[in-house]
Amino acid sequence: MGRSDIDVLGDPDGGDKIFALPAGTAVTIIVDAGEAVDGDGVTFVEILTGDGLAGWVPRAALVLAPDPLGGSSSTGTNTTGGAAGGATGGGTGGGQTGGAQTGGTQTGAGPFRALVAGGSFSSDPYDRKVPVAIRCNNAGAINASDWIKALPGYIARAETTPGNKTAIFSAPEYGVAAWWLLLQRYAGKGVTTLQDIIDTYGGGQNYSEYVGFVAKKTGFALTKPIPLKGGDADLLAFAKAMFHYEAGRATPLLDAQILYGFALGRGETGAPPAVATGRGCEKTETQPVWTEIVVPPPAPTGTLPDTRSMDGVKALQAILIRLGYLDPPADGAFGRVSRWALRTFAADRGLSLTLPGGDLDPSTNLIDAPLAAALAAAQPLPLVPGTDLAGLIVKAMLKSGYWIARHPSCVNIVYVEGMGLDEKPNDNRNNAFNDLRIVFRVGADGVPRIEGKWDGTTEPGKHFTDEPMDPGGAFHIKFQQYKAWCHGTHHGHEALVQVGDIEGYRDPHKTYKRDYTYPVHGSGFGVNQHWGYDLPVNDLKNSSAGCLVGRTTAGHRAFMALVKADARFVASPTYRFMTAIMPAGDLKPTS
Repeated sequence: MGRSDIDVLGDPDGGDKIFALPAGTAVTIIVDAGEAVDGDGVTFVEILTGDGLAGWVPRAALVLAPDPLGGSSSTGTNTTGGAAGGATGGGTGGGQTGGAQTGGTQTGAGPFRALVAGGSFSSDPYDRKVPVAIRCNNAGAINASDWIKALPGYIARAETTPGNKTAIFSAPEYGVAAWWLLLQRYAGKGVTTLQDIIDTYGGGQNYSEYVGFVAKKTGFALTKPIPLKGGDADLLAFAKAMFHYEAGRATPLLDAQILYGFALGRGETGAPPAVATGRGCEKTETQPVWTEIVVPPPAPTGTLPDTRSMDGVKALQAILIRLGYLDPPADGAFGRVSRWALRTFAADRGLSLTLPGGDLDPSTNLIDAPLAAALAAAQPLPLVPGTDLAGLIVKAMLKSGYWIARHPSCVNIVYVEGMGLDEKPNDNRNNAFNDLRIVFRVGADGVPRIEGKWDGTTEPGKHFTDEPMDPGGAFHIKFQQYKAWCHGTHHGHEALVQVGDIEGYRDPHKTYKRDYTYPVHGSGFGVNQHWGYDLPVNDLKNSSAGCLVGRTTAGHRAFMALVKADARFVASPTYRFMTAIMPAGDLKPTS
């Protein structure tokens, strides 16, 4: 893409790339988000598109248009309960959040409010310290399908995790109404019991932990029908349990707000109740200011990806990421791996490219006209997943929005929890090597093939569950893809060691499961990829406190040989490997 297109980033200093804006796109700037300056001194602002996608762009790339509302400001105020608004931890492991999470009754202009006076709401759907279900006023964390977009109160959508475009509502009561309407759709298909509703909610994923959590919270049997009408006590308990699971903690919504959401879903209009919250002293918060802006049209000659500037390098990296040569994110640093990706792209097209080993000449753009033309015309490397295990893994990764290295000289690392060497799902019992460690690569023909598979574990064993290293409990990694491991050593043997952020859950009650009420994240857990000391299959002993472990020494050495032969590691010994962890339930054949 040319410089007339704008890369929109997940954060202002080289975060995950979300999408690109074509020139002339009308977007909205969220003034209340403030500005940020990256390492090159470029000022970024946060924007929202008409499709509800959000991110950060250079302020200089935007042209201010007249305020469509007229006047100079749409700032409003609302009152919040200080006790409820200030003492709740972030959705991924803590932190203090204020009124942006739990506001009160809206008293001024602005897009967000609570319909029930004195109720809780979010005024910042992009505050990543707050769980998605809370910050988007969407307690069920429902994705923005076409019928959801047509509902009252729908504002936009946000790609909160790869592939999940969560609906944002102006008031949480509208979000509850959407949840009720979704359950009504399920009921029309005969899906009415606790277990069937949650299994359907998961879209085919393994939601057994979700089912167990809600059953325990409500005291309901798995086969209990959940009535949508005719008394709301059971429905309210069911909703609060589901909303708790989605947010990772108890919903801040009042019962009156949830009940009013049910009424909205049923079409039972009427004035919402006023509720005295008794939440403590009041606090005033300023709503975001929304101003219309437009991306300027391109210059007549256009601008090519350019190795002389951070923005130019990011544009180049974005292309290489899309093609499958370079891992995300586009960070603007033209290091050894980015140079390998560009050199390999050029060689694959018969173009010669000489890249310096050290610092670049800031006056020389290494992308000449033929290479720029090839970049502009290129399509992603082929990807043709079959029906074998490698194909099922790739399909599941694509569905989850995970990135896949497509060049044959690169490998992909995946752990499948609850699947053994026979490639069949198992009961995933605790304290056993019953998970699968896999390395696969995509061939020049686009077909993914497994290079190696070994039995292993993604979970802590009995020893470290009963006697956790952390007082908060044993660590269970969250199913996700992370770019977080470098080559190193673990207790004297070669391993991939954690150097980047991952997410997970503590197990303070020693249940041997992920406790979604105790989310954590960080780079210091020491969750390494190491060997399991040839221990028996049915006893982890002290081999894992939550690490990603291959059971056998020989298998681990074969694993390390494969990852060390990866062209990106050869290019840079400090290369940071990506790894995906997924449940066996995600690997379901599709017709």
